Amino acid sequence: MIKVAIIDDHVVVRAGLKYVLASDPEMSFVGEFGGGRGAAQFVSTVEPDVTLLDVRMPDLSGVEALKAILAARPKARVVMLTTSDVEEDVYQSIECGALGYVQKEANVDQILRAIRLAMNGEVFMSDDIRRIYETRKGAKGLSPREAEVLTAVADGLGNRQIGEKLGISENSVKMHLKRIFYKLGADDRTEAVNLAVKRGFLTR
Repeated sequence: MIKVAIIDDHVVVRAGLKYVLASDPEMSFVGEFGGGRGAAQFVSTVEPDVTLLDVRMPDLSGVEALKAILAARPKARVVMLTTSDVEEDVYQSIECGALGYVQKEANVDQILRAIRLAMNGEVFMSDDIRRIYETRKGAKGLSPREAEVLTAVADGLGNRQIGEKLGISENSVKMHLKRIFYKLGADDRTEAVNLAVKRGFLTR
């Protein structure tokens, strides 16, 4: 019997997951928690075999909760269950030690399979999520200055205005943009902003 706990801030989601677990005779629901803060203590107390953890929670992100859980219980098996397909969420979750990344709209078989694989110490990702992970893994991140420049672009500022705001020359802004386009594989400013948001480098 695989003991499974659920950490998610939505009551309806937790209820749905309990229903999924009840459909499998090899699964046993052992507890639920409604947020990221305190998640590590919850897992340490309940001691599930596998924990289903939401990525997007208002009090503490799932990635930060994952880090806290694994710091408290290094052998904990955690599967991220979420609506997010943002590259940075996928990448950070797996890099920080999650044994799976499943979207909430996945079918029941995928969720149960992810739990079984995690129980055996294996990582589950759908083909789509694996592609997102591999894309992000090979992507070059933005430097702090590049992120500042792109944030200003997203705010609608032109090169001269960005230079004045950041205290750099207009030519420097152009050089930063050239590197940003290269790193993101973007052809123009709009595409660069959209790709940076998708990959979690910018929040809008």
